This record gives sequence, C-alpha cells and structure tokens, in this order.
Amino acid sequence: MDKRAEKLRRSLQMVMLRLKDNEVLQRVEIETLNEEQVFVADPLDPQILRSEQGIQLSLEELPGFLAGVMANAERGGIRFIERGTLVTVAVIANDVRLSLSTLTPPLHHRPVETGTRQQFIKVEEALELLQALGIASPEGKVRADRRRKFYQIDRFVELVDQVLQDWDSQRPLTILDCGCGKSYLAFVLNYWLMEKRRIPCRVIGIDSNEEVIATSRGIQQRLHYRNMEFHKSSILQYKASGPVDMILSLHACDTATDEALALGVFLNSRYIISVPCCQAALRQRIQYSPWEAIAKHSIFRNRLSDVLTDGLRVAALESRGYKVSVVEYVSPLDTPKNIMFRAVKINDSADDTEYRKLQNLVEGILPLESYLKSLDKSY
Repeated sequence: MDKRAEKLRRSLQMVMLRLKDNEVLQRVEIETLNEEQVFVADPLDPQILRSEQGIQLSLEELPGFLAGVMANAERGGIRFIERGTLVTVAVIANDVRLSLSTLTPPLHHRPVETGTRQQFIKVEEALELLQALGIASPEGKVRADRRRKFYQIDRFVELVDQVLQDWDSQRPLTILDCGCGKSYLAFVLNYWLMEKRRIPCRVIGIDSNEEVIATSRGIQQRLHYRNMEFHKSSILQYKASGPVDMILSLHACDTATDEALALGVFLNSRYIISVPCCQAALRQRIQYSPWEAIAKHSIFRNRLSDVLTDGLRVAALESRGYKVSVVEYVSPLDTPKNIMFRAVKINDSADDTEYRKLQNLVEGILPLESYLKSLDKSY
C-alpha cells in the first residue's frame, strides 16, 4: 500500500470513529475528476446510506468503498456533512488532508435588538425546517397565514435559550415534549440547539393522538433528525428510560398541564417549561368568599380562577426546589393563554410553608398533587 493510500485509510478510520453511534450525519459527497456521487443517510436507519444511482452502503462498508473510488483518482474530495459541521478529506497527488469546519459558527445567547421581533430563527438559514413545518413556502418566504406562528417559535427559542445558559453537561440534553401535537416547537428547538448552539440533545415527543404522532414522524424523516423520536402515550403512562433534563408542556389541554408538571417534578427534571392552557380544575373548588363582591361576576370569577390556579402551580414548583420565572410568551392579541413558566431546579428541597398557606386560603388542592401520588405508585 502506497503512502497516500495508507494516509487515506487512517483518515477514513478517524472519520468513522467520529461517526460511530453519531446521529447527525446527513450525507456524504464524493468528487473526483471523473465522477460525482452523493450518499444520503437513511432517515430510519442511520447506519445505512443510499445514492441516487441506487447504491446502498452500510457505515461499515463505507471506508472500503471510498478507498476504492479514490484509489485511481489523481485528486478528489470526500465531504461528510453533519448537522452544522463539515468533515473534509481532500485527496491530492501525493497526500491526504483531513479537516473539520463548522457550517455556521456556534451562537451564544445575545440580547434582542430593539424594534424587531424575529431574532433567533433566520428564514434563509432554517428554510428546510420551516418548509417542512409548513411555515415557509416553496419560494422561501414565510407564508402570510403562518407569520404569527413564526413569531411564536422565535420567541419560544429566545425564552428557552435564556434558561439553558448554565447547561454544561457532557451528555446530550434530553427533552420530553408532553402533549407534543405536531411538534413545531420541539423541531425548532432541536434545530437551534444542534445546529446553532452546538448543544447535543435528544428530543422525545409524546401524545395520545396517533395522527399527530404520525405527522411528527413524517417531518422527522423528511429532515433526517434522527435524534428525535415520537410515541403514542399519555403523559402519566410514559416511562422514561433515563434522565429527562427538560419537560415541555405548551398549551396542553384539559389535565395535561398538571400531568406534565407532576411528571417533571417526579423525574427531578432540571428544567420545566410550561405554557398552561386549562385552569378549570379548581374553578368549582376554590373558596371565593374573600372576593365575593368580585367573583359574583362570572368573567371576573373565571379570570380570578385562572390566576389562582397558575399561582398555585408556580408555588408548587417553588416548594420543591425550583426557581420559577413567569413571563409573557407572546402578545395577548395572539392568544389569551400567553403566560410561560420557566422553572429551573436549584435545590433538592425547599420550604413549602407559603404553598400550604396559599392552598388553605383558596381551599384548593391542585390535580398535580394527586398525579404525583399516582406516579409514585406506578413507577
């Protein structure tokens, strides 16, 4: 074996070590003076690559195939394109050069510029993602009827990015999206973390609706996001196979908000991000006597119930060692359900005196408490 062939073998060996158990390889481009080939990773099996000519290779077979293509080439190049990263093997007359570069530089949290809303997700950079989600048109423009959704996902990324400034673990961040629906926000957050922030992550979406799970899986396959998975499951029946670092619960209806909060507390998740939707569970049980002059008007009664319910939810998290910030997620003109909880675990235990006092004041016990007891029995 000549020196160039041996150096190519070693270079390919290094690349394959990098790709082992890696879920971010998207395609391999091969170019010589005489031919060009592109192999795309199978969206369902990351160990398989397929070319437009119908050739199928496993990752194990790839180095031998590449060495054969380059053996008689005067010069050429092999490009391993990952999500956000490019690995290049350049083959020249008497040498082989291996290099690694980022397709876009990693970003860190930055202040929002005055006078504009869209800051984090750039249409031209995330076009494939936005088109897969139906937010951008085939012409590369944000659809007029999806512009509000576009603003919402950008604001969501901004707010979640802020709480992740202290994430420094060497293992991937595991995110569980409870009641994921069509998973727009999960897909966008996955893109932002993997391709912009360079934070390895694993995203799991669960929903009891088989149809939206099928839709999410279709989008995942189209985008080749192999670090995402979707399962038909209720929140309380889901069994985590390992640590869950972040719980997402965004406009989850009926009892799903309290179920997701309970699951996050039970799993000791470091982050819980929730945009609560339904607050009706306590409406008939709250003792309104201190505010009877106000609560006799049904619209005031309902709004008071919403505030007290969400206030109890925040107090419940704080009593379990979470630091909670309550922010406006989007404008109330977009949706009246525009409050976001961002909870970060800072202590293993905390004083629950204030939480108990609040419960006694309104004579209301959150469903979250009964769901925690249910999880204790079922896990």
